[in-house]
Amino acid sequence: MFAASSMFAQLGMPLSQFSGNQLVHNPAWAGFEGVLSVNLSARKQWVQLPGSPSLMGFNAHMPLRNDRHALGVVFMRETWGPISGNFAYINYAYNLLLGSNVLSFGVQAGAYNHLTDWDKIEHVIDPFCPFLGKGQMRNTNFDANFGVYFLTNSYYFGLSVKHLVPPKLDFGNNIPTVETWYPHMSTQFFFKGGTIVPLGQKWSLRPELFMRYVHHTPLTVNVGTFGSYMNRYFFGVNYQTGQHSVSFSVRGFVTNNIRIGYSYDVYFGAIRKAQHGSHEISLNWLIDHFWSRDQRAISLPWL
Repeated sequence: MFAASSMFAQLGMPLSQFSGNQLVHNPAWAGFEGVLSVNLSARKQWVQLPGSPSLMGFNAHMPLRNDRHALGVVFMRETWGPISGNFAYINYAYNLLLGSNVLSFGVQAGAYNHLTDWDKIEHVIDPFCPFLGKGQMRNTNFDANFGVYFLTNSYYFGLSVKHLVPPKLDFGNNIPTVETWYPHMSTQFFFKGGTIVPLGQKWSLRPELFMRYVHHTPLTVNVGTFGSYMNRYFFGVNYQTGQHSVSFSVRGFVTNNIRIGYSYDVYFGAIRKAQHGSHEISLNWLIDHFWSRDQRAISLPWL
């Protein structure tokens, strides 16, 4: 008996600290912090599960002199089992100042490099099966993302699309007759929104909603809230559907311009017995360049 079917999987690791690393998901965020913002992040998912995903990321962005234009760069490396992917983008954003509100449009363009190392897998090399390779197989493709952000004094929301031109992935299939088998990344759609609930002069509550949709996969929803003290220290919890996980996060300034964050994820789905949670850390360095933050044309409580 023989059977044929299709399988769908998706690259792209979800971040628990999406609020403190927004340029990764939406290029329209570039320049909003008013200074040169340098961000480092690392995530290890499903600790003690062999071959589990991990991520290393770097991004930097800053507004230009008139606050309307902003530039940035994004570099990320994801690894899972024998596969690794490297993303490199140049970011541009244009801000429309609508009174005390901001409407921003952003675009990222760059390359995605995909590597499959078949030497890390024990399998039989079958010359009659073109879908199993040997050695290292690498390919590089163009990639682009687009996003929109709208911020006010009391609420914000953003929409973004990643992989507008879905990169093709090479797992070792180099036979022309099966060229159409090559898989590719699916386009991803993101929505993020939130509001501020003041709790006195120093404290506030920040409910947030973050959603991701990929074709052939269920809609992923993150819902949670952060408590903020003097807009410098944040303590939060959020729940994510799909993986059925709860993330606990802390983030705050350790100096006047250095902010660090940490998140720990607990899983309640079928994978809970095979791993010991996920860890994520972030480092954010804010550097004044053309002017100080107090001299910006816009000033919102999110920044």
